[in-house]
Amino acid sequence: MTGLSAPRTHLAERAVAAMGPLRGVDSLTPDTLAPDTLAPAGLSSQAPRREGPRNAEAFAEGPVAPPPAISMEELRAAGLAFEPEAEARTRLAEELALIQTQVLRAIPAPDAARNATTCRQLVMITSAVPEEGKSFIAVNLAASLAAGTGQPVLLVDVDGDVTQRLDLANAPGLRALAQDPTKTVSLLLRTTAIAGLSVLPHGLRTPGQAAPSGAALAAALRAVAVALPRHVVVLDMPAALSSSDAPAMAAMVGQVLLVVRAETTPRDAVEAALDVLEACPVLQLVLNQSRMSSDDSFGNSTASADG
Repeated sequence: MTGLSAPRTHLAERAVAAMGPLRGVDSLTPDTLAPDTLAPAGLSSQAPRREGPRNAEAFAEGPVAPPPAISMEELRAAGLAFEPEAEARTRLAEELALIQTQVLRAIPAPDAARNATTCRQLVMITSAVPEEGKSFIAVNLAASLAAGTGQPVLLVDVDGDVTQRLDLANAPGLRALAQDPTKTVSLLLRTTAIAGLSVLPHGLRTPGQAAPSGAALAAALRAVAVALPRHVVVLDMPAALSSSDAPAMAAMVGQVLLVVRAETTPRDAVEAALDVLEACPVLQLVLNQSRMSSDDSFGNSTASADG
């Protein structure tokens, strides 16, 4: 047996010379023992070896917490008058229900989209001129769709007014996506207190940065439609006769709702807006702030759609 002990000792000495002293099990602690510490026999001692975390401080930072959801109070500051959990069905709720029925009916099935350039679930809300109540309609229609249908809804602030009212002027949003359409859309969204309703803010205006072009906005909105195929996307656009954004987007959206303020908007302005939006074949008018008698109105409330 003495003849076998010499080679065995020789091999051990060679291993110590190549790899250093062997440690006992007691010397191995959780912060030094990695999954691949015990390499299979035959592997070279020069192979790279990953090490586990040295201490708990390596995990101290953790994942970044998402921003808080937009509260009901903040939504009301942005113009929300619709109450998702109200027991009584008000005139406003009934009128919004009629609008959302028409909107959902006009959204074609995925296999029936008009062409490859149209984003069927994009619903543009605009007006002929400013101060017609389009943002009011956009906010309340988006809330009504989310609460009444159970379908996910995204409100996109293209105009910038809703973002200001929500105090999200410094939050990243549509402008960042217009600069880089490859950004992850979901990271730019803000959830709300209404289940299923999210908001994409207008985005931070940096000094010296030009407003996004119509082509850049179109690319950004197309990225939204691709990233969120199950969402109804409500776009609060600038007035059609005061900005080129709405006319430029008309060809790519599924439908346009033109908000008209009753007894205020000039007829020729409405006709001119319809002309510049004619690239979208689904055009619908929404009469805002109309005065109706009790025999002609819905619900048990005298509240009206006041944008």
